[in-house]
Amino acid sequence: MKNAAALLTVITALSNSLFADSWARPVEKDYFSQNKGFVAHVTPAKDGAKTKLEMFQIKNAERIPLWQCTLGNEGAPQYIFLTDDGRYVATVNENNDRVHGGMGDYVVAFYNKTGLIKNYSLEQILHYTGPPNRLYISKELRHLVSRSVSGRSWALMPMFFDRQNDKLYFCVWLYYGKYFLAWDPTTGAEVKVTDDLKNRWNNKGRIWALAEGMKSRSYGKAVEFLLNLKRPEDRKVIESLLTAEAKFYTQPVHDWNSKNKTLLRLNSSSPKRATAERALARWDGKLTENKDRSQKYYYLGTVSGTIHLPEAPGPDGTHLCLYLVPGDSIPDDWHKSVPVHRVTEYFWKYSFHNTEWPGKDIPFRIQGVTPGTYTLKAVWDKAAPHTFADDYIKAPPQQGDYESTSAPTITVRAGEKVENIKTDCTHKVRNGTD
Repeated sequence: MKNAAALLTVITALSNSLFADSWARPVEKDYFSQNKGFVAHVTPAKDGAKTKLEMFQIKNAERIPLWQCTLGNEGAPQYIFLTDDGRYVATVNENNDRVHGGMGDYVVAFYNKTGLIKNYSLEQILHYTGPPNRLYISKELRHLVSRSVSGRSWALMPMFFDRQNDKLYFCVWLYYGKYFLAWDPTTGAEVKVTDDLKNRWNNKGRIWALAEGMKSRSYGKAVEFLLNLKRPEDRKVIESLLTAEAKFYTQPVHDWNSKNKTLLRLNSSSPKRATAERALARWDGKLTENKDRSQKYYYLGTVSGTIHLPEAPGPDGTHLCLYLVPGDSIPDDWHKSVPVHRVTEYFWKYSFHNTEWPGKDIPFRIQGVTPGTYTLKAVWDKAAPHTFADDYIKAPPQQGDYESTSAPTITVRAGEKVENIKTDCTHKVRNGTD
């Protein structure tokens, strides 16, 4: 990253709460109007050439050129929106090799066939007039902006064009501020958001959240928007994520206070379930803000303990799996279905790079467990050919593998922790079925 050292020095002096970030670099991309009748093809700036937008009308599956213009972004906009007649374009945020999000002078900009209509920096959008580079920690505005090393986050979906009483608006919802900002795209002028407009856009935003957001990778933004409205009929939509069978991700948790980082545990959780937990806890007044570093669970449970292995693991390309199998026993064909709640770890060289492991006893924690009865099953896919794929072991343990044969049965209750569970994974399989 260019000038990274200088940038980091400035940022560190200004704030102790910044975090590192990564983002997808801009690429050529098509953006469609809501009615799918128009498409804008955007080519990011490169080798001295400015960012280019080409507008087309779509007729009988063919693209008919209408107009083109250059955009002011250093790389390309992060979000691009078209009106349903192809006459106006709104762009939001910057996306280039150096920075992303609410950075630069084109955080919001409007264009038509003649080119730029008007552009705004984030400082102008939020009417900040204080010292440079301090907006995100200013007493008045720090609650509206999240700052990372290379970006600023201030607005997320929903964003949209809207026409009301023959007047065109472009609306942006402030993710942290929980209110709408709006502009007249034909002039770029700011628009006062009346109660009628607020109610209208809340309804449009809710439609987006229910019809699109909850079914996409933007589900977290959709949940946040529905939580802000707090309409009783929407609660069940958020609650549905509590039973989402989306993948549980296992991440190693380290203690970084030692010379070599020390593995504390393997932590498995579902992002969807965690999002629903936080939202419902705030809905019910159990959390006052969307910050819960330890992620306390109120509606689901947590299971933690240790997996005892016959030897300390090493970077040998093997896999360790721990499953919570529903019920009070392990069926013979347990491996034919994938238990929702599981811990998986791949032992490879980067798992051990500058990392101290705890020997034979591997601590684990599974968060977001559906209340019920489970029996723990552990398998170390130690011998080749390995049967681990798609994040689970697809065949019964074979000769040379290790498994648990007398794992405990547990009962998980909402809001409770089941702790200190010990699972012995030391039984060596000798004939493929033993």
